[in-house]
Amino acid sequence: MKQIIGVVFFIFTIVVVTGNAALMVVSPRAWFRVPRWIRLTGTMSEDKFASGWGAIQVRLLGGCFLAIMAWFLHGCLSSPR
Repeated sequence: MKQIIGVVFFIFTIVVVTGNAALMVVSPRAWFRVPRWIRLTGTMSEDKFASGWGAIQVRLLGGCFLAIMAWFLHGCLSSPR
């Protein structure tokens, strides 16, 4: 039972992080409209990071998250068992 709950939480976390990262890359302005508890912005403010250089930084961070998720997926699918 513990393993099933762990797998469910793991999958939920991966889906939320991947969704956040994809939205960060596509549109930082739309990402700031997502509820705060989902997007986990910390001290980032919309007026500073929704446009201009701040939006580029948000997009780069989203790209890094997507790259990490791709790396995890690659490692899970290609490792010998």
